[in-house]
Amino acid sequence: MTRFALLIFVVLVANVRGNVVDIAPARGRSVAAINWIDETGRTRSLGDLAGYPVVLLPIYTRCPGPCIQNVDRLKETLANSASDPRQFRVLLFSFDATDNVGTLLKYRQRENIPLGWSIGTASQPDIDALLESIGVQVGKAGKEFVHPNIVIVLDSKLRVAKWIYGTNYSGADVDLALKVAGGGNDWLGEHSQLLYSLLLFAGSLLCVALCYLLAQLKSSRGLTRIDGTVRAVAVED
Repeated sequence: MTRFALLIFVVLVANVRGNVVDIAPARGRSVAAINWIDETGRTRSLGDLAGYPVVLLPIYTRCPGPCIQNVDRLKETLANSASDPRQFRVLLFSFDATDNVGTLLKYRQRENIPLGWSIGTASQPDIDALLESIGVQVGKAGKEFVHPNIVIVLDSKLRVAKWIYGTNYSGADVDLALKVAGGGNDWLGEHSQLLYSLLLFAGSLLCVALCYLLAQLKSSRGLTRIDGTVRAVAVED
C-alpha cells in the first residue's frame, strides 16, 4: 500500500507542469501583425492600434447567444468602469472568415456597438495567426463555432497583458486589466502557474499522507486481530 502511495506521488509530481492546456494566452506574447477589414470596407493593420491598451473580444456575427452576451457584458462593464475610454481601444474581432462588410455593419447596428469601438474580421490565414498568438482555440461545430468566452487585454505594444474568462466580471476587473496593460503590477497573475503547481504539489503530499495513514491503520488492525486470535487459542489451551 505504501509503495502504491509513493507511485501516485511520483506520477502526480511528474505531471505538475505537464497537465496544461495546449493553447492558452501567454503573458507578454506579441499578437500577430495581421491586416483586417472593418465594417466600412477599409483595410487596416492591427499595428494601427498600437500606442494604447486594447480590449480585444473574439466573436462572430452569426453567434446565436454567447457572443451577444459577451458584447453586452463588455458594454455594461466598460460603462461602469473608472477607466478613461479615451485611453484605450476596443476591438470586436470576428473569427468567422465568411463575415464581411455587410454582416459587420448589420452587427454594429443590431447590437448597438458604441461608435468608439472597432469591429472587423480578416482572411482565414490572418484569423488563424491572430487566434494562435493570443492563445484562443476555436472549433467548428456544424455551421456554428465552439469558442471560449474570453476578453484579451493587450498593452500599448500589442502584447498580451491580461485576460478574463467568462461573463461574470465587473468594471473593476476591466480596470485592473487595463491597469496591468498600462504597466501596473499583477503579482498574482504573473505567478498563477507557480501557485497552481504548489497547490497541486501540496495536494499530492496530502494524498500520500492519507494513503500512508490508511496503510498503517490497516496494518494495525491486522496485528490486533492476530494478537486476539493468539490470546483466544492460549485461553482454550
